[in-house]
Amino acid sequence: MALETYRKKRNFASTPEPKGAAPLADSNVFVVQKHDATRLHYDFRLALDGVLKSWAVTRGPSLNPDEKRLAVEVEDHPLEYADFEGTIAKGEYGGGSVIVWDNGTWTPIGDAHRGLKKGHLEFELHGQKLNGRWHLVRMQRKPGEKRDNWLLIKGDDEFARSHDEADILEERPESINTGRTIDELEGEAPGWSSKTGKIEKPDGAGDGAAHPSPAEPARKALDPSAIEGAAKSPMPGFVEPMLATLAKFPPTGDRWLHEIKFDGYRLQAHIEDGRVTLWTRGGLDWTKKFGEGVQQALGNLPVRSALIDGELVAENP
Repeated sequence: MALETYRKKRNFASTPEPKGAAPLADSNVFVVQKHDATRLHYDFRLALDGVLKSWAVTRGPSLNPDEKRLAVEVEDHPLEYADFEGTIAKGEYGGGSVIVWDNGTWTPIGDAHRGLKKGHLEFELHGQKLNGRWHLVRMQRKPGEKRDNWLLIKGDDEFARSHDEADILEERPESINTGRTIDELEGEAPGWSSKTGKIEKPDGAGDGAAHPSPAEPARKALDPSAIEGAAKSPMPGFVEPMLATLAKFPPTGDRWLHEIKFDGYRLQAHIEDGRVTLWTRGGLDWTKKFGEGVQQALGNLPVRSALIDGELVAENP
């Protein structure tokens, strides 16, 4: 299936999708793009012969070998489409939001061309979310069907999961490029791409967030007892903190806040009835090492009890 079909379905004057005009060297990349178009689905793509062989997986891939997911074969896409993330204008082919849900490399088991022709392609994935052995099995075409339907099936290996283990689609819904979910692209102006970044909009325009006016009074502190499901319990002891993870790109979107990384001490402050205990990330009590100033500042916070995880920094030593 050549790229002519792909190009005929798109108006490149109004969609940020790549044309695929420039020939690219063959590669062994794979990509899974979560696509909220007419119906939410996952586009599964394998690079072969200079294009992305593509299937629309209606329910998304499953790590359970017993789950056979319908994969409808669609037109080949250009290799540069593997990086596409953003919003396609409504009315255009495939209009909706797209995120790069997973990517990596793939390795055919046996001859890939023979497997596709025969109707059983066996391969291994090496991605951030999907790994191990997989199968694409073509179903017999029924009368009236214009496209080939396949089944995407996980191989039974160390990366497989049983039905009572977590669903990878629910466990990892975010883009591996930007950290955003598909819902965070809703309402965004068409043209956003992982290559160029987010298109800047006027403050508050189209971001779906409510912005209080300067005249609005400050909200009162939340009463914990008013939180639905809140239950009173003793202050816990030391809680092992979450550590940073190296990522290729920083996450974007309105639900993320970014701050300068100051060099200091990672501390966990336990506050209870004005008494303050400072723990290192390794669980050592360093309360006395920082003097009374730090304890007093934390003890004066308007809380009865709190557990605060942060970095203690001397800004002007």
